[in-house]
Amino acid sequence: MRDLKDKVAFITGAGSGIGLAATRALARRGARLILADIDEARVEAAAAELRAFGADALGLRLNVADEDDWARAGEAAKAFGQVRVLFSNAGVGGGSGSFETYDPEAWRWAYAVNAHAHLYACRTFLGGMKALESPCHLAITASMVGIVPPPISVAYISSKFATLGIAMALRNELADTKVGISVLCPGMAATRIVETTAALRPGASEQGAAAQTAQSMGSVLASGMSPERIGEHLVRAIEANDFYVFTHPEWKRLAEPQIAEMMAAFGPSADPDYPGDDIDGLVAANGARRLNVAVRG
Repeated sequence: MRDLKDKVAFITGAGSGIGLAATRALARRGARLILADIDEARVEAAAAELRAFGADALGLRLNVADEDDWARAGEAAKAFGQVRVLFSNAGVGGGSGSFETYDPEAWRWAYAVNAHAHLYACRTFLGGMKALESPCHLAITASMVGIVPPPISVAYISSKFATLGIAMALRNELADTKVGISVLCPGMAATRIVETTAALRPGASEQGAAAQTAQSMGSVLASGMSPERIGEHLVRAIEANDFYVFTHPEWKRLAEPQIAEMMAAFGPSADPDYPGDDIDGLVAANGARRLNVAVRG
């Protein structure tokens, strides 16, 4: 989607971090902006900042885990203009501690924000984007931890793995439309995710070792990559219609052996007499013409 001037972009988690940085990068290209965030004061201030620099920007309070909030956001967006760029970015940490000790309420909340919200975003805007039959773009924020899982929060890692799967599946679904798709997989970024998680997390607050882990992660992320660089990198990927958007090349040395291990695990068939799966038939049975496994130009 090479021409972003005057195109309406809807960005979640736009009050700070990567969302705000991407919004600024879009503003530099002349896009019209709808900023959405659960922190109403912060997102209103961000929108005011952009308007002061000449951008057409609207700030909205949005809890991405609440379907009713999405309905309200959709109505507000209609009055602003047809959304052509959708950046489903808002995310939270999942908490710390061993898997068997997770608070189910916090687990469900992490998935609602990090994974389910992409469905709500697409239910609100993707149909209209496809109906335009002119270039549009969907970007979704996953994470490098969804590809190379470090020994941190299982809730966060698995919800980001789910997000990567959503994007990969949508890539096939959108292959014959004019809606491009990108999945952003950043490494460590200097965002407010730890503070946001602590403020919004349902259930009991983390204690003991789990609380110490969260505090340590906050310190690690503070020295992470500037969100401004990540936001600009993402917008360039939207312009180029790149699917995978990697910002931290140092993770490649971790991804390569993991992928190599996976490839090496493909040995002989479990049933030597089985003729093999009909992949083309599987694709055709689902109403698709092809399996999109290569970067679209």
